[in-house]
Amino acid sequence: MHPLSPEAFLEECIAFKREHQARSRFMHELIVGKLAREQVACWASDFYWYVEPAIPSVAAWLASAPTLPDRRMHRMIARNLAGEMGFLREAEHHELYLQFLREGFDISYEAVLAMLPTPGTVGAAAAVGYYCRSSFLEGVGGFGLAVEMEVPGTAKAGQLLLDALGRHYGISRHALEFFEVHIEAEDEHGGNAVDVLRLCAQTAEQQVILRRAFRFSVLAHRGMREGYDRFLAR
Repeated sequence: MHPLSPEAFLEECIAFKREHQARSRFMHELIVGKLAREQVACWASDFYWYVEPAIPSVAAWLASAPTLPDRRMHRMIARNLAGEMGFLREAEHHELYLQFLREGFDISYEAVLAMLPTPGTVGAAAAVGYYCRSSFLEGVGGFGLAVEMEVPGTAKAGQLLLDALGRHYGISRHALEFFEVHIEAEDEHGGNAVDVLRLCAQTAEQQVILRRAFRFSVLAHRGMREGYDRFLAR
């Protein structure tokens, strides 16, 4: 088996991600403002269980980075982790999400801990954690490319959510800081994932590992978003 060039491999990943974008009626109706606040609160509480394990997963991914003379990949991932943990500008992102729940929906930390996440959210969070802990290459595929890499020409989901939550559901800008800081970091984090791919997708064996982690994680995240449709019945 002959490897693709890094650019050809990247194009393959983009095409797969574009083809397998979630078709969620719930997310569409959230963005256009057709949901009741109770339904949006259900989604917000559920999504906490995806946000909560993010920092440990990224830390595990960084810890598995190979020791190489080229230190760029370490700096890229470390900067991502530093931002998540609140060491760059804003507060820790986990705390910002609790701020969103508390100020946006009057949901306490204790209340959200008492809730069970949907199976799709469990699956997506587990996929990220699994691949970030399995190997550095699988972290690149399962998190860097599957989660952080943007598909060119598509709307920015974070910006759509930020605008919709403020405009249609009356949530303050302060409560929405979690989404605002992620929008600011989207281009950098996605670009970092692509740069790391170019450094470590050189052989056919590396590309097989990356492809499997990437595709399985994309499908898991699609399942999470399409699983939100269960909240439409409430």
